[in-house]
Amino acid sequence: MKRFKMFPVVCLFFLGFHFPLAKSNEAASAAEVERLNVVYSSIAGASISTWGPKEAGIYKKYGLDVNLIYVAGSQAIATLISGDAQIVQASGAAAILSRLAGSEVKIVGATINVIPMSLVTTPDINGPQDIKGKTFGVTRFGSLTDLGLQKALSELGLDPAKDVKMIQTGGVPENLLFMQQGIIKGALLSSPTLDKAKELGYRELLNLADIKFRYPGTALVVTDSFIRNRPQTLEKFLKATLEGIKYAKTNPEFTIRILSKYTRTSDTKLLGSAFRTYVLGYIRDVPTITSSEVEAALEEISARNPKAKGLDPKQFYDPTPMEQLAKEGFIKQLYPR
Repeated sequence: MKRFKMFPVVCLFFLGFHFPLAKSNEAASAAEVERLNVVYSSIAGASISTWGPKEAGIYKKYGLDVNLIYVAGSQAIATLISGDAQIVQASGAAAILSRLAGSEVKIVGATINVIPMSLVTTPDINGPQDIKGKTFGVTRFGSLTDLGLQKALSELGLDPAKDVKMIQTGGVPENLLFMQQGIIKGALLSSPTLDKAKELGYRELLNLADIKFRYPGTALVVTDSFIRNRPQTLEKFLKATLEGIKYAKTNPEFTIRILSKYTRTSDTKLLGSAFRTYVLGYIRDVPTITSSEVEAALEEISARNPKAKGLDPKQFYDPTPMEQLAKEGFIKQLYPR
């Protein structure tokens, strides 16, 4: 596969909006507040599991002063290694590739366990026969859009290493922009960018979420040392994440407003579709991580990286923090049945 590097687009911005909080027995005093830098890697509905708790004040309820930062694609993992962030929401593939390269990052949960994207092309691409020799975009090499594009091409009977060229665009919205500019013929898109592309007449060739490939598409990633040295902080973050997911799912007006703010989209039709597809459809109530999901990711990665072949999935994830919430009764309290 030929890869041509474009100038990377890495957008960093800090969001400091504060909302009044309802009183809670678990509300922390100002003296107990812990500051965290939390990175999200996609401007898409998948990131509502970080945007929601921030905007609803749920992080603060658990004594966390969270600074949200956007870093596109697989570069998000680098912020963990550098110490600039303590928690990252990124693709499981990016975390696994980083650990294969020698880092100490580890997956502690998967908010989405499919690839929540579609392969979209320009209107002149009518099927797999028209793809050979064309240029396609990925946000970053090693990102979910990279692994997902290769999976999509394989599903269509193509050889990703030989049949297409790939370039980096910097982000999912940029994937569409590059198509509009004629730089690439296709890429993976997610809502609301996917819905916008379809409205503009671009062709959806394959919805990867439909192929029943269970995989940590959107993962919560930390370092070994964070798990070891700050278990209580991680527990607070996971509690806030689960509560934020529930709040987002049960308060559509709030969630659509937040989606509009972060995606900079005002089209209510697109936002409604993103809410239904991502928030209600893909994001899991309880973002556990399993050995089989990590094993599936390793199998896909091993096609390009022989180091991944035959490795024990357990070295790439730690289910203990999420399991602890279940043991304490937190999940049952959040979702009584």
